[in-house]
Amino acid sequence: MRALSVPALLLAIRLVPVVHAQAPVGFADTLLFHTTAYSGHGYEGPAPFFVQAWFPIDGPAPGPALTYHQLRQPALPPALQPVHRALVAHMDSAFVDYCLREPFDDVEPIDYAPFTIWQVKDSLLAGRTRSHRAPLPLDHAAPVVLYHHGTQGLSDENGWMAEPLAAHGFLFVSANFHWPMEGAMYGESLVDGPDTAGIRTMLRFTRRLANGANVFFVGHSWGAQEGWCQLHEPGLVDAFISLETTMEWKTDTAEVKEKWPEVFAAITTHAYPMPILMVADTDSLPPFAMFRGVRGDVRYLDPQEAFGHESYTSAYLLRLAGRGRFAVPDAALMEAQERTYRALLDEVLAFLRVQAGMPVRAPAHPHGDPFHRW
Repeated sequence: MRALSVPALLLAIRLVPVVHAQAPVGFADTLLFHTTAYSGHGYEGPAPFFVQAWFPIDGPAPGPALTYHQLRQPALPPALQPVHRALVAHMDSAFVDYCLREPFDDVEPIDYAPFTIWQVKDSLLAGRTRSHRAPLPLDHAAPVVLYHHGTQGLSDENGWMAEPLAAHGFLFVSANFHWPMEGAMYGESLVDGPDTAGIRTMLRFTRRLANGANVFFVGHSWGAQEGWCQLHEPGLVDAFISLETTMEWKTDTAEVKEKWPEVFAAITTHAYPMPILMVADTDSLPPFAMFRGVRGDVRYLDPQEAFGHESYTSAYLLRLAGRGRFAVPDAALMEAQERTYRALLDEVLAFLRVQAGMPVRAPAHPHGDPFHRW
């Protein structure tokens, strides 16, 4: 395994003093289907992927920016509307439970009185994004990022990642990798083991969107685990960003083999043909013990300050937008999480621009490098 830091990589490729022009951000949704059957909420048929896409717009932005609510309002056939409503209800519940209920440093619920937590949720999701509804570009060659959320995650949980990448020339594609299963907890899997068919469906779509340009995969938590299980096959993606699988700080091989058998088998059996950027807060050295023997071009980033598992998603940080309206008892801690998240976005953008052959500017960290690097 060749350990090359991102700054060294940038210098080795093409480090130039360039100011990146940012385009307005477009947003569109579309519908794809899994090869596996799904039944629920009056629908029977192939499981639907409710696909969301962010992309650069040529020319001025068309109309007002969308709210977070409006990102979840696709035009759908009548048979699929109850399925989507049920999915959004699960997403709202997950957003409340994971992102709003507790402060960063405590397990005691936040007191939002005189508001309910659901009123806080509605108010935050009524906020404006940077995205404008526009037709999905189908014939424009541009690099595409496929994002895979974690267990009980949300398809739009990383809009703050999608928008700057789109503004810098990438298409960012996400979808639900969960379905509302009647009588089951949100996050119950549609298939046993890694979802090879679902990921291949989404990757075929992104390849068509790219029109010959690069395709990249970004996964958080379970989404990153799926990447490790799937992406060893040559030709699927051109780079992979793994955002904290939750295995990085594990040192007990028996525990890892028991809890994550498919991931362990993949990383100890296969070689990975693409550059990989791994990010995790491990609080230990050396980094990522279970991944030390991975065969591939792997680089590591480890936040120097405590960085929460949910802090890799902008949905978790959206609570900061309520300052001045709702109680944010951990505002200083959350602001520190946001600073690390923004620094991580700069690293992600630089890494992907290198892989796409775009001009690159090394990320600037005026207050010192927030990451350990290997």
